[in-house]
Amino acid sequence: MKKKIGILLNTSWYIYNFRKNLILELIKKGYEVHTIAPLDDYSIKLEELGCTHHHLEMDSKSKNPISDLQLYKRIKNVLSEINPKVLLNFTIKPNIYGTLAASKLNIHCVNNVAGMGTLFTEGLLARTLFKGLFKISQKKASTVFFQNPDDFEELTKNNIVNKNIAELLPGSGVNLEEFPYIPLSQKKKINFLLIARMIYPKGIVELVEASKILRNKGYDFQVKLLGELGVNNPNAITKEDLEVLCSPHYITYLGKTDDVKSVIQNCDIVVLPSYYREGTPKSLLESLGTGRPIITTDMPGCKETVIDGVNGFLCKPKSTEDLSIKMEQILNCKFDELLKMGEESRKLAVNKYDEKIVISKYVNAINNCLK
Repeated sequence: MKKKIGILLNTSWYIYNFRKNLILELIKKGYEVHTIAPLDDYSIKLEELGCTHHHLEMDSKSKNPISDLQLYKRIKNVLSEINPKVLLNFTIKPNIYGTLAASKLNIHCVNNVAGMGTLFTEGLLARTLFKGLFKISQKKASTVFFQNPDDFEELTKNNIVNKNIAELLPGSGVNLEEFPYIPLSQKKKINFLLIARMIYPKGIVELVEASKILRNKGYDFQVKLLGELGVNNPNAITKEDLEVLCSPHYITYLGKTDDVKSVIQNCDIVVLPSYYREGTPKSLLESLGTGRPIITTDMPGCKETVIDGVNGFLCKPKSTEDLSIKMEQILNCKFDELLKMGEESRKLAVNKYDEKIVISKYVNAINNCLK
C-alpha cells in the first residue's frame, strides 16, 4: 500500500504554482499525495497531476478565535479521513492549526515558514496570540523549514522554534529548466516589471512615485505591474486606486497570468520594493533564473536575492527617494553592464536557488519522519 502524504495550504493556486514539482517528485517516488485547501480553479489541476484533493473552508485573514477553533476542527476531521503518514504545512494558519490537529492523530509534520509578516506586523494582541500558538504548535513538528536566514535566527533565538528541528531552505527554489536563461535584448526604452499581489506593502505606490521623479528628470522608460487585484487582504489596493496609480501613460497594469515566464522574458529589470516580511519571493527567484537584473529592498527574504551592485541594487524600504536613485543607476547603465548583471542573476539562481535543492530536502525530511 502506498504511503500517504498530505499537503495543507490556504489556496489550491498556491499549492499548484509553488509546489507542483515537489508533488510530481513525491508521486514519482511512489507516494499517494493528498492536497488540502479551499476549492479554486487550480484544485482540478492538482487532481490532473495525480493528487487527491480535499476541500477545506479557510479564511486565512480571519483573526476570530472562534473561527480559528472551527478551522482546527475541520482540519482534524479531514486528516482523520485521509490518515496521512506525513503532513506538509505552508503559511501561518496551516502551520499552526495543521500541526496541532496532526499531533492529536500522531501524524508527522514538516512545516515551512514562508515569511513571518503576520507575526511581526500585526497589532500587539494578535501578534502575541499568534506567537504563542506558533510556539506551541512548532514544538510538535518534526522539521521546520525557513525560507530566509532572518526568520530562522529570529524564531530559533527566541526559542519559538527548536533549533535542532529547524533548517534553512533557498526559498521555494526555481525550476531552472522551466525558467531558462534568456539574455536581455537591447531596446530603446527600459521596461521595469513588478510582479506581486496588488497590495500596498509590496511597494507599488513607492514605485509609482519614484517613476514620477525620474520622468520629471527626463528619463524615458515603462513600468509594468503584474499580479492579482482584489485579493482578500486588508492592505489590498482597490480597482479605483489602481486606476489612479496607472493614470500616467508609462505605467501599465497587466492583470494576472499563468504565463509569468513570458512576461519576465519580455522585461528588462524586475523591481520589488516590498516592505513586507517575505519568505523569498517566487517572482524574484524566477527573475534570477531568467537572467534579469533586480531592484529590491533590504528586507528579509528580498535582500538575499541581490548582491548589491553585482546583479542589481538594494534600496531602503518605504523610501521613494532611494528607490528612484537605484532605478536611475539602472537607467544610466550601459547595455553591456545590464547584460552582465543578468548573467550574475542566473549564476545566483544556479548556485543557490535551484528547486532541486528544495525538493531533495523535503524528500529527506519525509524519509526521516517515516523511519
